[in-house]
Amino acid sequence: MIKKKKRIAFIINPISGTNNKRNIKSKIENFFSNKDFNINITLTTKAGDATQFASQFSDEGYDAVIAVGGDGTVNEVVNGIKGKSIAMGIIPSGSGNGFARHIHIPLRTEKALKVISNLYTTEVDTITINGRISVNVSGVGFDAMVAEKFQKLSKRGISSYAKIIIKELPKYTAQSYSIIIDGKEIERNAFLLSIANSSQFGNNAYISPKASITDGKIDLCIVNKFNKLESPIFAQRVMLGTVDRSKYVEIIRAKKIEIKQESNIYHLDGDAMTDGNKLIIKINPGALNMIIPEKSKDKI
Repeated sequence: MIKKKKRIAFIINPISGTNNKRNIKSKIENFFSNKDFNINITLTTKAGDATQFASQFSDEGYDAVIAVGGDGTVNEVVNGIKGKSIAMGIIPSGSGNGFARHIHIPLRTEKALKVISNLYTTEVDTITINGRISVNVSGVGFDAMVAEKFQKLSKRGISSYAKIIIKELPKYTAQSYSIIIDGKEIERNAFLLSIANSSQFGNNAYISPKASITDGKIDLCIVNKFNKLESPIFAQRVMLGTVDRSKYVEIIRAKKIEIKQESNIYHLDGDAMTDGNKLIIKINPGALNMIIPEKSKDKI
């Protein structure tokens, strides 16, 4: 009996992050040249392509679809395969790679490809926000404003993020939010609200250090109004993974959340959206079949 080869589709976003991706296609081809797989490599040219391609590959019966890019590319692929059983993997090559870091995908392409070839999968949670899927960290407030400005830049990368933050932080004021958490209503005057599935924004900047993508809960991270003079201390906590110990931070775990705000801006895994006056948020337990390193199964 002839063994059927596994079919894996790779969707490359050539402009994500700051890495040069000219060699990624050849690295993928060389890695799988002597292995028992059939591969298909597709490059995106515009926003939305990854979602369309992922949906197409799912319908065509591929065994796995791989996002080659950053959190935005991961998000597009997830939204293309939602509700389908196809496995998903990541080759991280974005600016922050928050979700890939959370699930311990190696940042080196060759090591990430080895994880893909093992096809070890586990079911992880996703979050629905106004009908769209989030897998990493979304939110409203200061980081949503930064995401909107970052999205308009031609040059990406952590330095561009930093420049926006340095410029906007001194003049940003806390906003008022009405929040319903599993039926209980609260009001907050907050710097930002993060809707976290995983633990970090990216680049090991943690907003919910103890978040799990297998616990069936959303982590709502409320950063309340704080003295701007304490910003360096707060930033240090974010990078050290101790922000949950700050007196300005509340982390509430829930299955369903509603948020009302004056602004219409929010970000979905780092990409700015403009229909956010009211956000309807719910958890989707075990909705995504994710390729991870086997040794990471108890750490996510």
